Amino acid sequence: MAVKLLASVLIAALAFWGVRAFDQMTGAGWSTSAAVFMGVTLCVIGLCYYWILRSRTVIDEDSIRQSWLWPKEVALADITQAKFIYVPYLQWLIAPRLMVRAKGRGLFVFHAADPQVLQRFAHLSLGLGPAAGAPVLPDK
Repeated sequence: MAVKLLASVLIAALAFWGVRAFDQMTGAGWSTSAAVFMGVTLCVIGLCYYWILRSRTVIDEDSIRQSWLWPKEVALADITQAKFIYVPYLQWLIAPRLMVRAKGRGLFVFHAADPQVLQRFAHLSLGLGPAAGAPVLPDK
């Protein structure tokens, strides 16, 4: 939740300063390539912000899934290495994440904020596996 709030504050600040600087930017006589670059940059920022707000992480007895611009899924049976990155008291700045290496598929990073999902991530990183009979836990 804190990461979403921080992202919203940064987007609001970006919009505020963009509106304030709009007159100066339009009078600067931009080239076509500079205008296209600025437009693409704004689209990328908008897409990333949308997916920060909309993304969900789900861990169940079979796999870890995360929706994003490019959704990802890794079967728990394919995980060969897991590292849980969590910085206490700084989760508002450094989003907790689980980095997993999957057999023949490379490295995947899953971000989460829900305490139950983070607990399951910690279990996986300690080699304990998912809790037996644990329900599906969507990240909020």
